[in-house]
Order: sequence, then structure tokens, then C-alpha cells
Amino acid sequence: MLGGRKNWKIRFNAGSSKKVYVNGLHYNYDKNEVVLYVDNLIYIFEKAAKPEDVFITEHVGRGRNHFQPEGYMSIQCPDIDLKLFSNLLVTFGISIVDRLKIDFRSFESFSNIADILIGRNIEIKEFCVEEAETRKVIDVVNYMPLINQMNITQRFECQQRFLRRYNYQLDTFPNKIIINWSFWFNIDQLLNNRSARIKLWESKLSNQDINLFLQEWKKAGTFPNLRYLLIDSMKIDNKSPIFGMVLPIQKKRPRIEIRFGDNDHIGIDNAVQVTKDDGTIGYLRVELGTNPILYFLVANPADTVRYRHGRSGMTW
Repeated sequence: MLGGRKNWKIRFNAGSSKKVYVNGLHYNYDKNEVVLYVDNLIYIFEKAAKPEDVFITEHVGRGRNHFQPEGYMSIQCPDIDLKLFSNLLVTFGISIVDRLKIDFRSFESFSNIADILIGRNIEIKEFCVEEAETRKVIDVVNYMPLINQMNITQRFECQQRFLRRYNYQLDTFPNKIIINWSFWFNIDQLLNNRSARIKLWESKLSNQDINLFLQEWKKAGTFPNLRYLLIDSMKIDNKSPIFGMVLPIQKKRPRIEIRFGDNDHIGIDNAVQVTKDDGTIGYLRVELGTNPILYFLVANPADTVRYRHGRSGMTW
């Protein structure tokens, strides 16, 4: 705390295996760990296997996880939990949480860390809710007001399946939203959303809901941030049109791919071109079958649009 102000960043992963990137270098999260880093220095806080190992540190060479040998240190701790995460936030004066991944097993623990994040208006670039047993998150309705107060800027991902007897409202609009069980995310929330990329799996949105949204999108000046929308819903059927078209909506054509950056692109196959009143171009495809799904990609004038024959990779 006496070392002068630096732009420390932090990641906290609550125990799942996932490859992530820190400063352009990849690292495998294979257990509960907190990653603290600044410039070329990276510190990995790990739970000690034995009490006598607490505070043992280890410098790791280039052979492990592609971290630079001069900057990677492993630190053994009594436990890896939200209390440690909270202490590190305060001690290092951290203003940016690069990634926070938690579950909803303990509302008390979550509310404690939320109070700090909200009170200090700390930017959370990526916030992910891991899936836990539904019966263990009966008070999940209390989490949403706290989440809505957090400064989540880049990505909100919810893998948790909520109980159906409550109404949930998401009022935060980071750049990307991914909801695995989105039956609670209704048309009003979609119409009010200002995110750029939205994926709604297991949705309850119907043809009428989707048509209403697309008709609103068609108006000049609406949804200026929207670039990509995916809706997976069993309520999509061929009984009513969407955007004046009978389902399925598709057209044999090359794959359309929009590149937003060197490692950031989205593609859509066999899509029908649609146009906003202000001239903005969108590409729409709606599939029926056992898993009805809608894909909608929006191109801005400054985008690099490519046409490809066959599928290619897609990053998110």
C-alpha cells in the first residue's frame, strides 16, 4: 500500500476449468484461483494443500502456461474465497476487475463483495455466474438488484438456471450478454436493452415478441449499439410471420462475416438481408425444427464485411 499507485487488475474464478487470457498470454484455470497482475508482473493466489504450505511462494519459468519467467509468482493461501478477493481489492486500490466468476450459493458472501464493488464504483469487465444446483439458490431474486448496480462493462454471462416462480429484471447493459436459461428475460427487457451482442438460450420469446423487436429495430435511430442477436426458443414456429416473412427465414447465399478486429468476428450463413429506415443493413436467419433459433447480424458502414463459401470460425 506504500508502493505508489499502479493500475493493478484482478481476476477471480470460483472453480471451473477454463482457458483465459491475461495480457495476451493464455492460462488454464483449473481450480479456485485469484490472479493479480500489473504491467509484466502476475501473481497467482492458490489454496495451500497443507497448512504448513501457507505463504510459500514459487517463481515459475517459461515452461508453464507461457507466462514470462520474470513476472509469474505462485502464492499459497489458507483459502481462496470472496474474502481474499475483497482484501486484495482494498489493499492494492484496484479500480478494474478484469473477470469475476462466482456462483449464487451464498448470498451473504456475494452481498459483501458487491457492497465494495458498488461503493467504490469498480469497473467489472466480465461478470459470470456459474451454474449451481437450483435448490441452493432460492434467494437468487435478491441478487439481481445488486448485479444491476454493478459497473459491468464488457460481458455478462449467466449459466445459472433460476427458479420460475419469481420475476427477474436485468437492467445492466454491458457490451455482451449471454444467458443460458433466459426464460425470465422477456420482451420488455429486450426492447430496453442497449448491449451490442446478445445470446438468449432456452428463451420463451415468441414470433410475436421477435417481430415486435425487429419492427422497433427497423426504425431509424433505434438500437444503435446492436450488432448480433441470437434467440433460442421453442416458441418460434411457422404459425405467424416475423418481419413480414413466413418461417423458416433463410436464403441460399455465401456466409457473411463481419470483422470487428484482428481476433473478433461474427458470421452468419444463408441469411436474408433486411434494411433499417436509415439504411443500416442486417442479416436474418430463422431456423425451425427440434431447436428453433434466430440469428441476426447487423453491419455498420465502417465494418469490414466478407463473403465466404462454407463455414469458418466465429469468435465472441
